[in-house]
Amino acid sequence: MPKRFLKTEPFYYSQKYALKYGCDLAIPSWSALGTMVVYTRLIEAFSLRLGRPLKILTAPHYYTEESIALNERHYPLLDENPYIKEIVNADAIDLKIMRHIAREIDNFPQLGHITENICAPWGLKPRKLHGDLYLTKEEKQTALEMLSHLPRPIVALCPYGNSAPLKQSDWYEKKWLILIEKLKSKVSFFQVGHDKFNHKALPLFTPEHTTVREMMALIWACDVYVGFDTGPSHIAAAFEKPTLVIWDAVRKAKLEEAKERGYSLATLGRWTYPRTKNVTLLGERENEAVDWIVDFIVTECVKFDRKK
Repeated sequence: MPKRFLKTEPFYYSQKYALKYGCDLAIPSWSALGTMVVYTRLIEAFSLRLGRPLKILTAPHYYTEESIALNERHYPLLDENPYIKEIVNADAIDLKIMRHIAREIDNFPQLGHITENICAPWGLKPRKLHGDLYLTKEEKQTALEMLSHLPRPIVALCPYGNSAPLKQSDWYEKKWLILIEKLKSKVSFFQVGHDKFNHKALPLFTPEHTTVREMMALIWACDVYVGFDTGPSHIAAAFEKPTLVIWDAVRKAKLEEAKERGYSLATLGRWTYPRTKNVTLLGERENEAVDWIVDFIVTECVKFDRKK
């Protein structure tokens, strides 16, 4: 039976390469978008312990490979971060660096939230259990303008994700259509994402050809967010939006188990955020989950005073 952990200590290679190339911290670039969001809290905590902004060793995120034509930035989740002074491109030094660092992503105990798990080996505690992302004034204003034709409140939907239900599931498309129909007279919807993913044929506003940064700004500009367990959901939590995450628990467990043996048991404990609402798709007979989501959206939207 294969061993669950590497023979090396947690973040052995991260520390080794950071020291070798004169950096404070090394972080992976081959991770999923949501995992990259989580690492931003480690950057904050590490910077505050040193009392200065950091020199980071990493590489361009792999999502950027398919969106260079859209002027995607190499480090979309790290740009504008005040805790980062300089980024050193590890791929320009040696491609094996990121391969070694990427293998360490789960090479530590999974007893707490993933943010706590990542910070603990460094002797750090995160200030908050969600990501730490930054946008410019111009990015925020562009997103507001893009959504300005939609009456408020505006709900961002993210009906896709690597662990989302497959096509044979009603939650692939049918349930989203029911949800939209139930609330279309009360709220405005738009579909959020970027070109790494395929948008679904839903009857709502879908901004096309968005970069990761543009997607981040659109999520920031919405009032409520609903989506599967995927990168945009981590971004919504980072911006402290009223967020509901839908989990296909059976599919998620299989994917986690295939990736890291034994980690499926810790899935919800390590990946859910304290401020988010979570709905697990287990035992749904009719439209119970849809009704819960409707209640969540209505409850959150009545908090906004939209009277003119």
